[in-house]
Amino acid sequence: MPKAVLATVLAVIAAALVTVGSAVAAPGGTGHTVTQTDNIHGGQTSTDTNPCTGNVIDLTETSNIVQHITYFPGGDEMWGTFTEEDRVTGVDQGTGVVYTGHSTFWGNFNVNERNANDTFTGSIHVTGSDGSTISYHEVMHETWNAIGVLTVSFDRPSLTCG
Repeated sequence: MPKAVLATVLAVIAAALVTVGSAVAAPGGTGHTVTQTDNIHGGQTSTDTNPCTGNVIDLTETSNIVQHITYFPGGDEMWGTFTEEDRVTGVDQGTGVVYTGHSTFWGNFNVNERNANDTFTGSIHVTGSDGSTISYHEVMHETWNAIGVLTVSFDRPSLTCG
């Protein structure tokens, strides 16, 4: 499941960079704050590894995602955030257990001439048709100073199989 989290974070950052690039290239004045909010709804399927059994698990997620970015086209400041909530169904291919539940992910980044930082949190809780549970939680944060030196960095994942 952590691979799906990483993919989501990378997709939001890529979308933010594309948005910033297109606004900088757009004609018009600079210096005004530009904001953009996107709401994304839909479903996706993927295959991953059940972290509790090691078996292949086929996942189906129905997602609601909101991502927001604010920046100055002629400046060096930018910040953005995203929130994703999913209904999750997974079928463990080794045991046949069907897991249902939810996941929530949140992340942000801030960049200016003095520092930069990003934070990510994620939570997943699913219950299997056999009564078993999988709970995952993660908090990650990084901070850089004005010369680009990483000054704070931590990643605290937690997995509980029940």
